[in-house]
Amino acid sequence: MPPGLTAHWALWGKAPRTNSGYKVLAAHPPERSADYNASILHWSPGTPARGDQLPWITIGPGRMPDGTDTVGIFVLDSTDSVDRTNRPIHRIHHFAVATGPIGELSLGWCGLARAALDAAPFVAASGVGPVHLPVGEDGSLLAHVGSGISARVTAGSHWLAAAAACLLDGPVVVTGARDYKPLELLQVLDCVAAMLPFGVRASLSAATGSSSGSQVPMRLYWGDADESPGVTGLVWDGGLPDLDRLSPGARAYFDLLIEAWHAHGAETVVAHLARSREPLDLDSAHVHADALHILSGLNPGLALAQEVRQGHTVDDRLIDDALRHDVFDAQSVAVLSAAKLAGRSTDLSAMARHLPQPEVSQVFWNQLVDDLLDGRLDSARGRFESLREATPDTPDGRDPLDRALACVIDEVRQRSAVDAQDPVVDRLLPTISAFSPGTMAFTQSQLLGIPGLAGRLVQAVCAQQHEPAPHVLAWLRWLCDDEVPDVAGSPELTPLYSLLAAENAMVEPSKKWTEAQPEAATRLLAAAAACGRADQLLRGGFFEGLVACACRNTPSDLSDPSEETPPTLLHRALDRPPYQVRAETAARWDMLCALTGRLPEAFFALTRTPELSGSAGVTTRLAGYASTLQAELGLPLVREHVPKIVEGLLEEILSVDQETGEGPEDTGRELTLRLLEGPGSHTHLAVDAVARLTRNPLWNETDPDTRWLDRIARHRPELAPALSLRTLYRTARVAGNSVEDRGTLAVQLLDAHRAGADSEQLCVPLRSWAAKGPVGERILGILTAYRNAWTSQAGPHLADQETHRLELALGRGPDPALWQAYIGHAVDCLNKRRAENARRIQELAREQKHMDLEIDRLRRLDAGASHARP
Repeated sequence: MPPGLTAHWALWGKAPRTNSGYKVLAAHPPERSADYNASILHWSPGTPARGDQLPWITIGPGRMPDGTDTVGIFVLDSTDSVDRTNRPIHRIHHFAVATGPIGELSLGWCGLARAALDAAPFVAASGVGPVHLPVGEDGSLLAHVGSGISARVTAGSHWLAAAAACLLDGPVVVTGARDYKPLELLQVLDCVAAMLPFGVRASLSAATGSSSGSQVPMRLYWGDADESPGVTGLVWDGGLPDLDRLSPGARAYFDLLIEAWHAHGAETVVAHLARSREPLDLDSAHVHADALHILSGLNPGLALAQEVRQGHTVDDRLIDDALRHDVFDAQSVAVLSAAKLAGRSTDLSAMARHLPQPEVSQVFWNQLVDDLLDGRLDSARGRFESLREATPDTPDGRDPLDRALACVIDEVRQRSAVDAQDPVVDRLLPTISAFSPGTMAFTQSQLLGIPGLAGRLVQAVCAQQHEPAPHVLAWLRWLCDDEVPDVAGSPELTPLYSLLAAENAMVEPSKKWTEAQPEAATRLLAAAAACGRADQLLRGGFFEGLVACACRNTPSDLSDPSEETPPTLLHRALDRPPYQVRAETAARWDMLCALTGRLPEAFFALTRTPELSGSAGVTTRLAGYASTLQAELGLPLVREHVPKIVEGLLEEILSVDQETGEGPEDTGRELTLRLLEGPGSHTHLAVDAVARLTRNPLWNETDPDTRWLDRIARHRPELAPALSLRTLYRTARVAGNSVEDRGTLAVQLLDAHRAGADSEQLCVPLRSWAAKGPVGERILGILTAYRNAWTSQAGPHLADQETHRLELALGRGPDPALWQAYIGHAVDCLNKRRAENARRIQELAREQKHMDLEIDRLRRLDAGASHARP
């Protein structure tokens, strides 16, 4: 016996040519006749009209007395008999089959109905025993619905999915297909039910036909939609119903079903749903969620994408898991990729395998553009690098990432201002390692095709990397396929490449090349300095060309007045101090700094670099620096700028800290001595610089400073006034207000004046000394001591003249309060002396009068004595 199902059964009808009613005529087991009669009446689709195609097949759930769930098949057909009133008699063959075996065999409604139709003629002959319903593999659900469901999504697919979604919300009546055979009609309904989990069939009822005006109890049936209020009507082979009228749960199921169909095809989707045999009650409040959960089990990513579309927050780890799934449709991948990128995570490794899909690539580069333009550099870099690490470092492996990055470069340039910073070239790429030669061809063509863009990348790498030389060389090798580059708009890359590539001989830039393109020359200088290669570059024609640029105050392109002048370009190129330079290179660098108004940073870099074992020592380095500087000052172009260079250099080297008073360092003093003692007309500039230093009242002179000044005095007599004045500063800084201190200070004032210092110069240390105590008293005291010093050496007349000059110079000083304090104190002193003199005059007058009286008395006494003598 072929495999099949054991069915209980009932035959329902009435005796011919009688007035008896319809009833169960025979059944197994016979004691259940009443139950079968009730089921048949409940699931009755009504009375067929003349011309209706029969049989009508109805499917409805039931239950045995022992609680076993069953599926009832009801086959309504005509007979050749009539009743007493000549009305045709119909009969119904009813079969009840336990649901368990049906699920095990994955039988659809068509398989059950076909078996029932085959068994119906033999029911009367079976006596009181059960009926065997033969079913084979051709009776399975997949076998019957396969021909009715297209493999890929079509308009019919949308209709079936919509009908299934409507079933989740309520009854559905299907109209049309009048010429379809009964099993063909049932197959349509079977296909609709196949769009739902198999367990729904435990509560789902269906019918291939129904009579007009009857209250049809079936959930899914063929009939007349106009006579079925509250029932969704669908036209077979017609348009879709209004999907907006679906409940949110039903609409979500429809969308996810279509997504799954796109991703996996009909066979996989139907098979997945058919495996879900756990009973599912269509009238349950949770049926939508339960059906959605079952469908999402086919591919969690589809359900996750659907949640994202509905605006739900989805865990980032779930998105990663979904993106790693093997089978996925492009739309869902794009949706999940967008959700992934909208979060904070920068790990996009799960997206890497999908990057070749245009939808995913566009989502990625759109987000990358937004991150870059909105200043989220760390996020952009992290995401780009995670995809880079997750893709093979081969031309094909990098191709999707390459295309995306090329789109990003193009997009940001369109959305950014012309003169704005390029977030890709200036910010993103410089912070990552260079690409391997032969990969990222689209990005490479973008950088090489836009004039100047490759040069900007190199400058940005120099600016953002601590030791950029290996990074710059790696980028150049990628940009130019490991050959000496010739890049439009960035001619500096050719000599820079040969400068960095040890295996290549350096392409020496000539003076003519440098002067002709100062922008490229200054970019080359900046990159070489950042990479520690300025030492090899700053020599010969290139250096002379830079000097020429520094001395030229007109743009290289006279047609563009907005273009920066060469000195301005060079000033910016000198922004990053060089390192690993020889003394000779440091001197040339500082010459360029002086010509463009910058500090002599190379000198300090040279002298403050820790001594290395076996090095020549700072003294030797200073000698090289000084000799190179003096030699280069003789260049014809430089001669007229010598004051600017030497003064700018010494102004910084001989500076005094405004807070501590600390003066030149040992190396600064040593270099000054070499400039003072060396050949050249610039020595007078060094003399003037030392003189300015000696006049700085804030200079807290140390013993080494003093010895240095003494050494200078022996070689430079013209500095005698300045040095003697410096001695005065030194004394003024430590002198008190005692008579001895004022006397010492007065003598040094006189010596400084005789050495050439004028009265205004003498006043500067005097003011700082006077400000440390009672100002008026100190000034009056030092002027008095000064007069005394002059009197002892040149007499009172000259003493009065010189003291008066110094007094007037103090009055012309910048601090009126100091002068007023002196005048006030001097007047007070004179008034006191005047009062004292008046008092003494009164006392002398009284003493004079007393003496006059005494003289008169004595004279009278003498006269009296004379008369008394005989």
